[in-house]
Amino acid sequence: MKLAFDLRDFKIPVDHLAPQEIFRTRQGDTLSYRYYPAWSEDLVILYHGVGGDSRYLCSLAAAIAQAGTAQVVTPDFRGHGASLQLSDKISPSQLEIDLEELLIHLKMKMSARRLILAGHSLGGGFALRVAVSDVGQQFSKFVAFAPYLPESFHAMREDFGGWILPNDDGSFAVNYPEAFKTGDEKTFYSAEFVQAAVVPEDLIAKLKSLGKPVEILTGAKDEVVLPERQRSLFENIVSKIFIVEDRNHITVVSKVEPAASLF
Repeated sequence: MKLAFDLRDFKIPVDHLAPQEIFRTRQGDTLSYRYYPAWSEDLVILYHGVGGDSRYLCSLAAAIAQAGTAQVVTPDFRGHGASLQLSDKISPSQLEIDLEELLIHLKMKMSARRLILAGHSLGGGFALRVAVSDVGQQFSKFVAFAPYLPESFHAMREDFGGWILPNDDGSFAVNYPEAFKTGDEKTFYSAEFVQAAVVPEDLIAKLKSLGKPVEILTGAKDEVVLPERQRSLFENIVSKIFIVEDRNHITVVSKVEPAASLF
């Protein structure tokens, strides 16, 4: 199946890329992240989407940090980055546990007055999941870029822009062209991993009573997400929802504005 977008938009400006750092969880697993320092006591945790890892968010992360808006950490989900070889057949709460482990590690290394959780695509969906979970109590604000939502929300294009190839059991493959593969990408996601990342079915009801700012930004030209469906779902539910002209599923974060202004 042909991709509806150009993977060259995933190009990583290495001069903006922070080095990979690792930490060990209390479960004994080694996970990774990248840290973009700033003279700020705000800290943004910014999660990536499927098929990529923390690297492709470097332009946005660096822009936020260099402006002095916030320190930024871009974690690699379990099974990505330094933990690429870990199994993704995980418990429904594992990714939230991993986030808590990351926060424990970061609090020993840096000072942060206010925590903001953000993410793109599957990472955006995960940010919304955490927002309505117990873990979300540690965060002051949530930002989701083109968030991935389960089928029941009818918010995704039927063919996912050719990027995701779903299977009947809830798992999916990533349609990564051979010409772009380096061996560092994750191209299959188990049903267990997907279930650990996606929002609960009662997301909308829980967001109504959340009492914390939640902002959603999606490109009008998104090839994976249905922007207007997301608007109809979240308008008058979240603090702000933006549909941005001339942005697609990737450029909504690879081009730093207006994404950086949400922090």
